[in-house]
Amino acid sequence: MHTYKLTNLVLATALLSPVILAPATIVSEAADAPRAPAYRGPPPPPLFYNWTGLYVGVHAGGGWADLGVGDTGSGFIGGGQVGYNYQINPQWVVGLEAEISGSGIKNNLLTIGTPFGPIAANFNWNTLTTLTSRFGYAFDNWLVYGKVGGAWADVSVSVNAPFGFSRSAGGTASGWVVGVGTEYAFRNNWTAKIEYNHLDFGGDGGTFITGNTVTVDTVKAGVNYRFGGWPF
Repeated sequence: MHTYKLTNLVLATALLSPVILAPATIVSEAADAPRAPAYRGPPPPPLFYNWTGLYVGVHAGGGWADLGVGDTGSGFIGGGQVGYNYQINPQWVVGLEAEISGSGIKNNLLTIGTPFGPIAANFNWNTLTTLTSRFGYAFDNWLVYGKVGGAWADVSVSVNAPFGFSRSAGGTASGWVVGVGTEYAFRNNWTAKIEYNHLDFGGDGGTFITGNTVTVDTVKAGVNYRFGGWPF
């Protein structure tokens, strides 16, 4: 009797073994199966410098003036600027800029030697002011731009003679300006620039001799600080 039961138990175990072991085999095979590569999204777009914002800065350089009478004077200039840029996606930049420069540019009109000392008459460019639109193209943190607008100059004629004699009279001349330049963003909100401007006052007959072509050309370098953080 006991032998019969034991025989039945062995047979039942043998029959059930494939059923019991099958799930474990399936789990083992699933664990050993190669895994599909994880999905990776597209890389983020490149981060370019954003030129949009209000900025202020300073500049220094030199200039030369032609009064149209065969004389060219030169001198130092220096001052400041304030402006606003707006970047049109993705790379075009437009803006507005106001600039004022103190000037040491001087044209010698006349020098006469006397036994008591020279008599000299000079034409002085005291300040140069411009209000311009700017338009440029950005190569990331490089900006190449042009500018065009109005120009004004505070000018005076001075006469100095022996024995401390000195007389001067002045006025304001108006005209137009065109320029080109390049600007580089070297650290977050800070940029450095170099530019050339051509100012023409030939049409102002109230200040200069009518018919003359009176021009001032300047080359300057400057630094700007743009408000608002980078980028925003």
